[in-house]
Amino acid sequence: MLLAGGEAYPQVFGAFGVSNDSQPPATPFDPARTPPAPDYAERSEWVSLPDMRDPADDTPPGVRAIDQRRAKVAVFFLYPTSFTSGEQWNADTRDADLNARIAGTSIRDQASVFNGCCAIYAPRYRQMTLGGYVRWSENSVRATEVAYSDVVRAFRQFLVWNRGRPFILAGHSQGSRQGRLLIEREIDGRPAARQMIAAYLIGTWIERDWFRALRTTRPCARADDTGCVIAWSTYAQGRNATAQRILVARQSGFPVEVMSGPHVCINPLDWSTGNETAPARLNKGAWLHGGGALPRPIEPGLVSARCDDGALYISPPGKPFADMVIPVGNYHRVDYNVAYMNLRENAGVRAAAFLRRVRPLPAAAMPLRSSQSRHASVSWHLSGAVAPFAPSRPQLTLG
Repeated sequence: MLLAGGEAYPQVFGAFGVSNDSQPPATPFDPARTPPAPDYAERSEWVSLPDMRDPADDTPPGVRAIDQRRAKVAVFFLYPTSFTSGEQWNADTRDADLNARIAGTSIRDQASVFNGCCAIYAPRYRQMTLGGYVRWSENSVRATEVAYSDVVRAFRQFLVWNRGRPFILAGHSQGSRQGRLLIEREIDGRPAARQMIAAYLIGTWIERDWFRALRTTRPCARADDTGCVIAWSTYAQGRNATAQRILVARQSGFPVEVMSGPHVCINPLDWSTGNETAPARLNKGAWLHGGGALPRPIEPGLVSARCDDGALYISPPGKPFADMVIPVGNYHRVDYNVAYMNLRENAGVRAAAFLRRVRPLPAAAMPLRSSQSRHASVSWHLSGAVAPFAPSRPQLTLG
């Protein structure tokens, strides 16, 4: 699970993108020591909102963002692991240093990919510390559930603020793991599934067997598929991600059945799911902001790419991307960035495909002030047949 700041590790669990020198807290998980739960009606508990100036608004040179206040589509974005404490199992959303690190890395370099199509909502959440993945245990499970309790409450607040618009679910690493839980427990087979354009669950492993238990969600197979999941984990060509994944699961205690294949991968260069190599000429541009006063330029044609059992194998990139590789050949830190412009374009393609199927478009939605109602009733109609859904949650009624 990515450390968002991109620090170097002396030894690494490559399949997770974590170091085995990042140890979990020595004391067991204790609910009494868990930081207070965020109130998602408060704007301070969101790192990005459509009407807030934040790093998700940044763009590569020459690329324009939309006015998010007028967007017809929203994105609910869950950032990756940035919390590395060896003393506490879950992050405190009031930690100013942590919040600044998240904003200046994953929000700027990942969430920003959606500012060409969508109103971006990114909640702060009490994510589990990095060491919880290195030594997976019952403590890790409990800390993960704390994080999920935040994610689901933030998602429900997002649905209220969003007022029925279609949405993209997106995340990276731990954020993608939380997105997976959100699909299982809150979206699939429920009214929210009718609004979900797609889920970009990048930088985690999504086994194909997972979809067998789902009612309305499947893997994406084309560039314009909707209601589906996009996933890949980026590795250097010539590496064996499958063997690494299984070895790490055994060493860390992470459930091996989750880490054994086959796994979902869709190639962001041509949005195919086969094992053929997509040439570098299809790469519309890699991008990392760089953190300077001016953003770095886009780098078209940076890498070729090929899918195999959940891994996206890429050709050697130039700097600064080459500097981001984890020693075992894992490019986890730049899963979003090696094909940033392809991903940016694809979010718009899927949104447009979804909007062609729905009527009517709701008025532009904005965050409600805390004094306004936390519940909303909207009517959202899709043309054509739709799958049956479970009873709706009280804050959202779909026609």
